[in-house]
Amino acid sequence: SSGINAEWPLRPGDQCPRILSEAGLSPNFAPMVTHSIHSLTVEDIRYYFKPNATEENGIPTVNLDVRSAERVLPNAPLIGYDDAFKTKALKSFDLVMRNMNRTWWGIPKYSVLEKVAHALHMAEAWENAMGEYKMIERLLDPESDLCSCVTDIENNGILNHLNLIAFKIRYPGITSGKDSLTNQYLTSANSTDSTTVDTHTRKKRGGYDASYDASYDAEGYEASYDASYSAARDNAPVAWHRSVRFDGINFDLSDVELLKDVAEKLVDKSNVMGYHIDSAEHWEYWKNVLKLPQDESHYYDLAMFMFCKLNQV
Repeated sequence: SSGINAEWPLRPGDQCPRILSEAGLSPNFAPMVTHSIHSLTVEDIRYYFKPNATEENGIPTVNLDVRSAERVLPNAPLIGYDDAFKTKALKSFDLVMRNMNRTWWGIPKYSVLEKVAHALHMAEAWENAMGEYKMIERLLDPESDLCSCVTDIENNGILNHLNLIAFKIRYPGITSGKDSLTNQYLTSANSTDSTTVDTHTRKKRGGYDASYDASYDAEGYEASYDASYSAARDNAPVAWHRSVRFDGINFDLSDVELLKDVAEKLVDKSNVMGYHIDSAEHWEYWKNVLKLPQDESHYYDLAMFMFCKLNQV
């Protein structure tokens, strides 16, 4: 396929794939951006990107309440960091700690330490995009054709990928293609009248892959410490997104109605994390996942989306 996104519908006369490509945005623009925005808050936006951002900011995020039928929120929420803390790191740490008893919050299967690691990992991505954002802010007109394409989240893949991340968080391993991970979710879905599969079922599975859509593509990779460590050590090829097509997937349907299609049609071999952070050796596994990729295009994609969306006319 051609164009910047494999899943972008090739509509007659649609110039957006060409426009995005010519602007230097990556072929994996949608998964790159959704990886970075899925847990943004109003306070994060104000700190890293636009100081006067409001609660009507237009940045879609994954709902932190996994019990909710609403998987994706239309705006990054005001989260209520404790302003008595002056550093961003301690504010993020406090947010995780004060929600630690809520089994339905954030990434449920992650341990408290893993939730802290995730929060700091996301903060590093936002920090790295700040310089790109300031450059774009000086040079780009938010009313440009480029921004029109960047903000077309219904068609450029961003809304689809946010829903996909939400499914991966709620049902770790749902897109792995492994019956051992998916069958229990599907069995529970067939026996419930609820819109989401209960938290008890989800808790039986390991936490979802911290690399989200960013599954390793090293030859022979399995979800194991040795393979991921080798991929990082040897700088083996890493793919942030295996090609996924959303044809026939209607994310307006409930989790229960969609689970079978997600498990069968959106297989990208994204596994659960191989280990919890419970030793120095297993932290090495996590660290190498969190370090990859270190690619400037990731931050350029994110900065471009944030600028265009926050200044959308």
